[in-house]
Amino acid sequence: GQEMNTPIKLGLTPKQQHMKTLIKTFTDENGHAPSYEELMTLSNLRSTSAVHRIIHHLVARGHLQLLPGQPRSLTLID
Repeated sequence: GQEMNTPIKLGLTPKQQHMKTLIKTFTDENGHAPSYEELMTLSNLRSTSAVHRIIHHLVARGHLQLLPGQPRSLTLID
């Protein structure tokens, strides 16, 4: 049998779901993940720290992966 080693995903708030959709759409269209500045503009947030907070929740909830210290390293986990 195959081991199911997938982390359990937790539900998202509408804001988190919206951010996830923005990242997916941007990545599909541009071939790379958006920067925090781009996400801030796309999501009409006032600061990159607001973006950072949502990204942190997406990572913590198992929907997103990011490589520390790497720009544009946001990777969605389907």
